[in-house]
Amino acid sequence: MTLELKVHPSFFREFATKTWISPNEIIKELIENAFDEDATKILVTILKDGSVVIEDDAGMDQNDMEKFLLLGSTHKKIDHISPKMKRIRTGRYGTGRLSFLTSFESMKIKTKHEQFSKSIVIDVNTIDNLFTGNTKLQELNEVRLDRNGTELTMRGPKVTIDIFRLSREIRKLPILRQPMFEVYIKNVDNFTEWDFDGAQLISAPEIQGHKISVNLDDDKIIGEIVIARRPLSEDEKGIAVLIGNHVVIRTNFGFDSKLSRVTGYVRCDTLTSRFADKSALIEDKEYEKFNQTMKTFVIDTILPSLNEYEDVLITREESKIYKEIDKVLGQAVIENLETQEEVQGYELIDMEERNTKEEPLSFVKSTEISSTMLSTQQRGQEISETSENSRPIQDYNNVNPMISNKNSIDLSSNNYMQHDQQTISQTESAQQMVKQIAKDDPQNEFAEVIEEKGGSGTLIRTRKVRKSILKKTFALKKIGYKVIPYEDESDSRYSFTTENVVFVNKANSTYRAEASRGDEFLLRHIISIVAETIAETKHPEGKDALELQNRLVAEAIRIHDYSIMKK
Repeated sequence: MTLELKVHPSFFREFATKTWISPNEIIKELIENAFDEDATKILVTILKDGSVVIEDDAGMDQNDMEKFLLLGSTHKKIDHISPKMKRIRTGRYGTGRLSFLTSFESMKIKTKHEQFSKSIVIDVNTIDNLFTGNTKLQELNEVRLDRNGTELTMRGPKVTIDIFRLSREIRKLPILRQPMFEVYIKNVDNFTEWDFDGAQLISAPEIQGHKISVNLDDDKIIGEIVIARRPLSEDEKGIAVLIGNHVVIRTNFGFDSKLSRVTGYVRCDTLTSRFADKSALIEDKEYEKFNQTMKTFVIDTILPSLNEYEDVLITREESKIYKEIDKVLGQAVIENLETQEEVQGYELIDMEERNTKEEPLSFVKSTEISSTMLSTQQRGQEISETSENSRPIQDYNNVNPMISNKNSIDLSSNNYMQHDQQTISQTESAQQMVKQIAKDDPQNEFAEVIEEKGGSGTLIRTRKVRKSILKKTFALKKIGYKVIPYEDESDSRYSFTTENVVFVNKANSTYRAEASRGDEFLLRHIISIVAETIAETKHPEGKDALELQNRLVAEAIRIHDYSIMKK
């Protein structure tokens, strides 16, 4: 008896449904397929019943159709340059056409190229019959397309598609930066062929900043890396690694804590991606060589450039607004939400104590902050607070940032120490200051007297004092958020949040309009943005979040207006 190796009928269905994880990824895969076949224009239409239609202007002839219907065909890997537009193709393994099975019941393929025209349907039953080796497709007798092009219609949705989230995902495709290639999207009740009325163009995000060209290993690794002028969202962080024109991963090559403002891409076609979904790199010898080359490039080129490139600047006038938000919104949150104490880093400073009554007590310049004493988050989110026409803004809040007493609302009332030589009131003694700091920080330890100087009846004693570190941002410490403004006209967002930082875009039209009306209007605008972030974090369900946001905004404005009236 001859033994045979067989394929179970469910194999191809299981392969398809376990490879692609979401309808957004499916649609991106099919857009890339159209790009590979020299399409210049694509229209994605979301219908009322959840069906999705993807149209392009690159039709298939008999030969193209046969290649399309040959699962696992490597023709794109062999012919990795497209015939007309000479594009570097994204596909390699010939499996993406099965991706629709994850989220849809069937896909209709309708295409026309000159005199050739076909309309067929692939569904679950078609895939199950592949165990015989071949399966016949259902051909439809339909009216031909009015143009040379292809129309993919996916019906029977298993999940609901969010058109806004889909648009954001499509924006990540690097092929959007290619010339003569545009992708549009629309949402309609009824489908009309190749109708761009109401469709929105999806454009690749432009990130302003310092650009570094990459050309390594005899042109095997090419690309462009950007040290961004503005803070990056989570989706933008990291250097994209491309094989062909497909993003496989984003990585910082082991320098995550140092490259938080770095984005861009590198392409290396000698690498191998995981079969089918291409979402990981195979760590073979080529990968090891590529990885080491990129690490060297980061050390030799990117890190030195980071030290030279300045962060976003904050003006002196803006600093007042953010400090006011720190106070009023912090108090509003204390009255509406529970808070948790936040642990900060520390630095050692020298403190001189004079024992004469004639001279005021003073503190000398702080010693340099030890980087080992800063938390990773503090190092990663350091931001400059200087402007071109003003000296550095020095704003240090309280040593103990969390105040348990609800009636104590001034976040900046305990500014015990400041850089440079400054004096404190004669009504306070050095000993009182030391006791107060020790009370706020029980673990604070004071070094023995380092130096005593005599002369002219004056005795000076110098002590080492450990002081809490507050970064140069305007931190809403009571609620665990920082507010950092940036300015980027190419970014349409008015704000976005990354972990515990709320970034506010000064170039946004709303920000500019409110700023032109005066500080009070700008303050209310930013309070609303931060309150929205807090509400979404604490109560993601819509109704509760909206109620909480309204309470926070109203309470913060009430506290602010009352403090202004008292003045």
